[in-house]
Amino acid sequence: MKDSAHLIPARSRGPGVRIAARRRCRTLLQAWDVPHSLDHFETTLGSTMVVSTGKATGRPPVVVLPGAGLSAATVLAAVGAVARTHRVFVPDLPGEPGLSTSRRPRRRRLHAYGGWLDEMLPQLTDKPVILAGHSLGAGIALACTPSERITGLVLLNPAGIVPVKRSLELTKLRAASVRHTLRTNSDRILTYLSAPRFMPDDDVIDWFSMATQYRFLGTLPRPLPARDLRRWARGVPIIVATGEQDTLFPPGRLRGPVRALLAADVQVLPRCGHLTLREFPGALTRLVESWAPT
Repeated sequence: MKDSAHLIPARSRGPGVRIAARRRCRTLLQAWDVPHSLDHFETTLGSTMVVSTGKATGRPPVVVLPGAGLSAATVLAAVGAVARTHRVFVPDLPGEPGLSTSRRPRRRRLHAYGGWLDEMLPQLTDKPVILAGHSLGAGIALACTPSERITGLVLLNPAGIVPVKRSLELTKLRAASVRHTLRTNSDRILTYLSAPRFMPDDDVIDWFSMATQYRFLGTLPRPLPARDLRRWARGVPIIVATGEQDTLFPPGRLRGPVRALLAADVQVLPRCGHLTLREFPGALTRLVESWAPT
């Protein structure tokens, strides 16, 4: 039974935005030519939709946790690449635009999401999994409980370790997103978050126009306490990677804390910004395969 006192609706400009996002997700999934299934699970945060794809291959299943403003339907290229060699599960995060509940935790957000992930894992599979999280999804992976259910972590552009790098441009983008939502604002946000070489198509711009009506995409939770992060050090293999041109979590900002708290190094993805799952869909497969047992 979920405790509704600890949940709040995602900030959006009305139910029409949530309906539009759900319709767009279903359209993208229906057009996807990779065999997959959609399943709903009840959790303390509410109903959670999961896309499942790929066949069991003897390798660990991969649970992909999308970043803020993204959903399973918006990272299908990255998911499809991993599904060639692994069983893959992709939950839409509660409170983010997608097919799960629109409500998010009221307090201790990353810890609440970590408890949600603890609930989800045994419902998805009885096999140990690789947790692959992007941005907010990486912070959620770090917030869950280390256990025999988790055989490795792949953290892309990870939140949860250091604060977001602030800038005057980021402050202006946040203010503009609160005042009004225009397609040009979404284009500016995508330009700020991605590397210069990335050319977003109309579908991506339109999706982020909807996503920014849920919440400003640069607003991420505070870092987890150091003691929570140290639980993972030397426990399971950890791969941390961020874009060479990530404006929120640049390599230099992550490198020291990642070494000190997770006993890992930071891999730098050349000519990539913060939106790795969209900018460089093959990066996730390359990182998973770089250590996953064959």
